Amino acid sequence: MLSIYIKTITTERIGLAIEDHIVKELVIDRPSTKNQVGNIFVAKVAKVEKGLQAAFIDIGQEKHGFLQKKELPQSHANKNVGIESLITEGQRIIVQIQKDAYGDKGARLTANITIAGKDIVYLPFGNYIASSRKLFEKDRENLRHQVKNMTVGEEGAIIRTSAKNKTNHEIEAEFLSLRRRWEDINQRSKKQSIPSCVYLDDPLLDRFIGRFDPKSIHSIFIDDVQAANNVRKRFPEYTDCVTWHKNIENLLPKSVGQIMEEVINPSVQATGGVELQVDQTEALTVIDVNTKAFTGKVDKSQTIVTANCYAARAVAHQLRLRNISGIIIIDFIGMKLQKDRDQVLAELKKELKDDPILSDVYGFTKLGLLEMTRKRESQPVYEFLLEKTSKQPQLSVNSYAYLLEHDLVSYQDSKAEALLIEINPILYDIFKSEINFEKIKTFISPNIYFNKTNEVSSYQVKLLGSKQLIEEYLESVSMDTIDKSL
Repeated sequence: MLSIYIKTITTERIGLAIEDHIVKELVIDRPSTKNQVGNIFVAKVAKVEKGLQAAFIDIGQEKHGFLQKKELPQSHANKNVGIESLITEGQRIIVQIQKDAYGDKGARLTANITIAGKDIVYLPFGNYIASSRKLFEKDRENLRHQVKNMTVGEEGAIIRTSAKNKTNHEIEAEFLSLRRRWEDINQRSKKQSIPSCVYLDDPLLDRFIGRFDPKSIHSIFIDDVQAANNVRKRFPEYTDCVTWHKNIENLLPKSVGQIMEEVINPSVQATGGVELQVDQTEALTVIDVNTKAFTGKVDKSQTIVTANCYAARAVAHQLRLRNISGIIIIDFIGMKLQKDRDQVLAELKKELKDDPILSDVYGFTKLGLLEMTRKRESQPVYEFLLEKTSKQPQLSVNSYAYLLEHDLVSYQDSKAEALLIEINPILYDIFKSEINFEKIKTFISPNIYFNKTNEVSSYQVKLLGSKQLIEEYLESVSMDTIDKSL
């Protein structure tokens, strides 16, 4: 069973999924985050490309979004009609982001709006009822018939697997709730300027929590009372397991800083001495399996298979933890027999079943490399954390600024009067520009002193104690480097 931990009071918001004291997933939401999948915009058609049968849409961002003809609801009934006959330049249109802007490409858009619930995805223009293939045929037919009777006009829905455990009343209540949410979005879109966002799909409180099977969740800890209440309202089935806890850091098996350091480390130590080397680039991710420290008690070929199975479990874990997506190549230790490859392949597929994000495993190439892909729904974690100008993987200065805020928040229950932080001057400037000091003051007890010095590469807690203790220490330090910010 998973426990979810969500930190929302800091500038950098964090979501963690933890099972048996192991971090399964890490989600990071920063003010500069580009993760906007699910957001809905009232927008303007900037240009219609007849040759591409697509349009570029102004959603108020640096790059225009890309909308294909098939993503227009009216195209389903007019498959032989060109996009130029369905929409015109300058036209007002409501669109939803399917895929974030990436590199030199704008966001991928759809006008087939979806409003996701726990058991149902509401489609205001869907005009069809679909159901999960994991449902038995009898359940699928019954649920489709039930939901079909609720729809009017062009409405449609996708029925999730979890719906089979719900009563007719619960399904109807969710469907009507999702319809009201869409009606509210549609009404607001008529009052807002074009282009603008009319619905913000929260990456933590909506997407992160919403993608888990309710049966797999044991508890949800949130550090803000209002956010906890919002989750209870948004996900009634979690009401009993949502708990407000003001200092989430104290509940974690490791500090946020330790978790981030592990995530960016290309070397991963797995069970029995198996080691992974993870090399992530924009084009693809290569994972090399090293088993030289692995020792087995049977013949060599079986030892290799056993080690590769351990590696397969570790690979599945790292893909999810680091949110690795796109093309993935895994270089397992060479296996001569097809049955051995099949065993490792089956182990990898089994481990990937628990991952909420879809993967496709294609198998081994003639060179013995395993090819697979994982759907890209948001930025990989390393893009948030790494210093891009460094050849060696290390946390960026911005990451250290956010980590310092996380550390400060962990002192909110401290009985100490004051706290002295030694901090690199460059980091100090970024910290002051990125972090909301007024917000920090509302929940941190000690007075905070900063000593700006080049003797530390990032920051360190120098002293924690009485105000007198720290002020006596500061008498030996140049006051030009001291800032009592809090």
